Order: sequence, then C-alpha cells, then structure tokens
Amino acid sequence: MVLFFEMFASELIGDPVVDCLEQNVGKIKDIIVTLGEPFPKVIGLLVALSDGKREAKVLLIGEINLIGKQFVSTHPAKDRIVWTTIREGDVLLMRDVVDRQVVDLEGARVIRVNDLKLAKVEQDVRLIGADVGLRGMLRRLSLEKTISWFLDLLGKKIPEQLIGWDHVQDLSGGKISIPSKTITDLHPADVAQIISQVRPDEKTFIFSTLSNNTAAEALHELEPMLAAVLIAKLDTKKALGILEKMPADEVADILGDLPSEKSQQLLSLMRVRKATQIRKLLQHRDETAGGLMTTEFIALPQNLTAEQVISRLREIEPDAETIYYLYVVDEAGHLAGVLSLRRLITSPPDKLISEIMIKENITVSPEMTHREVANFISKYNLLAVPVVDQDKKILGIVTVDDVMDFILPPISRRKRRMLG
Repeated sequence: MVLFFEMFASELIGDPVVDCLEQNVGKIKDIIVTLGEPFPKVIGLLVALSDGKREAKVLLIGEINLIGKQFVSTHPAKDRIVWTTIREGDVLLMRDVVDRQVVDLEGARVIRVNDLKLAKVEQDVRLIGADVGLRGMLRRLSLEKTISWFLDLLGKKIPEQLIGWDHVQDLSGGKISIPSKTITDLHPADVAQIISQVRPDEKTFIFSTLSNNTAAEALHELEPMLAAVLIAKLDTKKALGILEKMPADEVADILGDLPSEKSQQLLSLMRVRKATQIRKLLQHRDETAGGLMTTEFIALPQNLTAEQVISRLREIEPDAETIYYLYVVDEAGHLAGVLSLRRLITSPPDKLISEIMIKENITVSPEMTHREVANFISKYNLLAVPVVDQDKKILGIVTVDDVMDFILPPISRRKRRMLG
C-alpha cells in the first residue's frame, strides 16, 4: 500500500519503480483514477518500463509500496509483477486533466489545472484538489523551491491556489468527478459567465446539459449572437423546449440572428399564439421600441371592478417583469388608461377601474429609438411604457429592464441583475 499522506501528481511523475530486490522496473508516466465519486480514487500507476521495448503498463495501487522516493513492487522479482492495461473509462491525470480547463463551481469561474493534489483518505489514495496557481506551474518546472527561496529573501510568498476537487466540474464531456453541486445548480448569470469564457465546443457541451429553465435564463444573460449560435447547435426538440420557456421578445431577438430557414422551422413548430407574437416582433428593427417591446402585458376592459381585477391576476399569475402597470383598453383595443398595482390594491373593491385609472397616457411609437425610449422612461420616472400604433392600439410594452439590457454591456448587465 502507498504510504504517503499528501503529494502532488507532478512530484510522482518520473519517480522510479523497483522490485523487492531493488532491480529497476521503470518510471511513473501517469496516475490513473476511477470515476464516479467527488474525490476520485487512484487505482494504479502507468509505468514506462525500463527495457524500453514494451509499451507502458499499468501497475495496480495495491501491488506497490512507497519507500522514500521509490515505488517498490510487493513482488520479489520484476518478472513476477502482475501488469494490467488501461481500461476504457480510466482517467489519466497528466494526460486527461492537467492543463485542461475545468469549472470552479464555488467561484463560478473557468480555471486551468496546473497540478493535482493527492492524499491518503482512510485506506485509499484519492484526488482531493486542483492547484490552479503559479505555484503549481513552477512545481511542474522544478522551479518551485528556487523561486520560493528567492521570494522569501524579499519577504514575499507565492500564494497557494488550491480548489477542492468536489467543487470542480470537468468540461470535456466525460465526468472526472461528481461535484457536490454542478453547473446546473449555479445562478443563471454565473452559468452565462462560464459559457462566455470557455472554448466553442465547451460552450455547446455546457449549454446542452442545462435544464430548459436554466438554459432559458442563461440565454437572457448572453450576447444575442452567442445565444443564437447555442440554439442553432441544439437538436430541434431541445431548442423548442428552451424557447418555450422564454418571453416572446427574447425569442424574437434570438430568431432574428438565426438563418431564415432555421428561424422559420422553429416558428412553425411553436404554439400558434406565441409564434404569431414573435412574427410581429420580428417586423421591427432591434434598436427601436418595437424591437425592444414585449407583447406579454396585461390588458383589461374598462368595466371591471378592482376586486374582479385582483381575482383575475390571481388566476393568470403574471410574470413580475410585466406587472408594473395594468393597461385598460376599450372595446376596440385602444389604450384608455394605465393603472398601477398600488392604486389597484388601495381602491375600494367595488370601484370600476375606469374611475381609478390614469387617463393621461405617456406612450411611445414602435419606430422610436431605444435611446429615445430610455429618455422617456427616465424623464417620467417610469418602470414601463406602452408602445402604441397610429390608432392608439397597444402593441406591447417596453420595461426599464429591456432598455437597460440594450444599453448596458453584458458584464454590467449581469452585475446589475445579481445586485437586484
């Protein structure tokens, strides 16, 4: 059995392996672990044989002891050593993990593995952490002690940057560990940040593993063009499942960046009502009020009482983003007034909403630019503004969030949402 308590993988590579008679068998080329646990178990060493005639062989961990800096086979002579081969699914730490990108789930960031920490846990040797700092790189170059000594003279130290392996998720598609939480458990803004940092193939892999709800929320945090690329690479069923979870205005933004054939295919498979809303939105340019607006707003007839409206709101459970104001329309769909939630809940239950609504409406046209809309919202201190056509029929609403999303860069946008 291996006797060390803690050691880094790079410190073992190149170490000699001998038999009980101290005859040289070979040198350690790699370290093999099994899958399926938060801290993967080391099951063997890949040994480059000293005769140089055969390919490297696997020596199981139970067949060796570590004495000093030598791995000693438990067999008396090297010709009696029981060798095995690499099995399908085995993970070689230096080949498959070191220098790869992984996700630090605790810090919600993409990191590069510079070295790996092993430790004795009960009767097993396990992978317990990743060194993602300068110290790990220097260790592999055999410069750690020299640089540390020099910095000590200057009163400085190389910081330790170790991450527990139970907080790491592999990006290669094959799980090296089962973390205590996965990318899918992170806040959608963190998921979006991670997707933005990794290679194109890794973006697709991460996104494809998300639930439809998480994927929909993460898309909201990404640049529209990247969101479109991710949707385009999914199979049609998965793409539809995600788009169905998103507001019509956000779906329109994504479909507007897809090839026309793909966009029309997805629209043809959506629910008729939603597809109709999206097609109307696609008629407007992105930088206009028509391109920014959402068609998910609450329009109410004038003859309802305050109590009836409250009952209706309970039934439909509207999205929080679209319930800043309620919009009162006449029989022809013309905007007659606007009603705030505060005014609604403080009014007598039997009061008609036509009597408590604000009749002097502030509206914008669908052709108005996003900056003009932003100025309107700022000037009148609004949370949302209705978009109406020439006949004063309400087409949709632009919320303050919609305007901020268009104006702010993605990083500022994510910070704003996380603070909110």
